[in-house]
Amino acid sequence: MNFAPVSVFYILLPVLLFWGAKVSKKKEWNEEIFSFDHTKAFLGFAAIAIMFHHMSQRLCAPWLPQDKVVHGLDGYVYVGYLYVSVFLFCSGYGMYTASRKGDSFFKGYFVRRMLPIALAPVPVWFAFFAVERIRKIKIDPPILINTYDYTWYIYAMLWLYLIFFLVFHLVKKEKLQVPLLWAGVLLYDVLAYFFSPGTWWYNTPHIFVLGVMVARNKDRVLARLKKGYAGWIALSFIVTEITTSLAESYWPLSTVLHWKQSNAAAELFQLTNQLVGATFFTLFVILMGMKIRVGNPVIRFLGTFTLELYVVHPFFVQLFAYSFVLHRGKPVFHIQNQILYVLAVIALSVPIAYGWHLVLDLLRGRKKKKEKA
Repeated sequence: MNFAPVSVFYILLPVLLFWGAKVSKKKEWNEEIFSFDHTKAFLGFAAIAIMFHHMSQRLCAPWLPQDKVVHGLDGYVYVGYLYVSVFLFCSGYGMYTASRKGDSFFKGYFVRRMLPIALAPVPVWFAFFAVERIRKIKIDPPILINTYDYTWYIYAMLWLYLIFFLVFHLVKKEKLQVPLLWAGVLLYDVLAYFFSPGTWWYNTPHIFVLGVMVARNKDRVLARLKKGYAGWIALSFIVTEITTSLAESYWPLSTVLHWKQSNAAAELFQLTNQLVGATFFTLFVILMGMKIRVGNPVIRFLGTFTLELYVVHPFFVQLFAYSFVLHRGKPVFHIQNQILYVLAVIALSVPIAYGWHLVLDLLRGRKKKKEKA
């Protein structure tokens, strides 16, 4: 299996993350781990990692036709949910922290906070719809979801924001707030389990609640993690590695161990490992952030429009792939060279996403201001 030359990105992405990073000395800590600037910088990197995840799924995923597989970015195929979990943690943490600063947080909540999320995928949905109609690509119902099937994250975020509003604005008893938030997330998970196409719809929303819980108990959580720090970081890394590997290993494991095989058992096995893996990966990122402060002009810039970058890039992931949306079909503009494919997706996604971000900012009725999370 030849991983060159696109393997250079396995080096370039860590360089992108750690360029300009500051490492705390022994017995010192990054006191700004949950600051707005620090979290946004890491999320800028996470957005790029998710782009590589989606690109790898159109290049080398095992479910693609074997004659279309081009190896190289295989390491990104199954890790998307890990980076999504960090997004949801930061969202939950930031939402709770901001809501504690005053009653104004919930004023215009649906227009300022939920409407931009709902509008973000709209032009991209129509772009997908247009290409699919022009190319006469048959899309199975429901058309709203399957025309552009990367939008699950938007539906999840809208649900989480709605539940957050109902719980923290309308419920005054603090002891009930987190349990009710858990109930709202579990309801989403149950609905997604029965009506969604796969575990990626519901393997990370619980991290949003964990973000809220950490925000409520920040000092105690950090104090606990500082004690036995080396053990915590080793545990989180090992568990993440094991569960990420196990999540996609049900069928070979069940064959070797002579388990009774079923699709339901396979999904449960996968989901359990993904839930645990997402939790411990988030913990690992927190622990790393306690000692390493990341931040450079590139990831800080990308961190200002991660939502728009998420919704825009899938169009180019598909546009330049061997086939648009389908596993078998004619390409629209196939870029066969892997490096050129990656560069083209990034080069078009970033400026278009940033432009769309500026438009949505106008719809919010304000310019983006730096906040402390």
